[in-house]
Amino acid sequence: MRRILISLVLVSIPLLMMLQVLQGYRYAVAIEELDDLEAVQLDKLEENKRILAGIAVYNAPARIYQVGEESLNLAEADPENILQVRFPDNTEVTQ
Repeated sequence: MRRILISLVLVSIPLLMMLQVLQGYRYAVAIEELDDLEAVQLDKLEENKRILAGIAVYNAPARIYQVGEESLNLAEADPENILQVRFPDNTEVTQ
């Protein structure tokens, strides 16, 4: 019985050491993957900042007028050439 117990202890020590090495390898792989994901996240945040800055530039009324005049050859309409269309409300239609 004692011989079996000693044999189990001698076999379990290398097995536990191999499991420790395996766990360390898995940890190193997980850390590397985490670093890669953090780099991707940082790239996406920077890209979003650039896109938002571009949207802000194109949303400015001065920029819209400039694009309309220069690129599309548009001009502001005279007040007498403006026609307003008024749609009736639901209450006006039923009456």
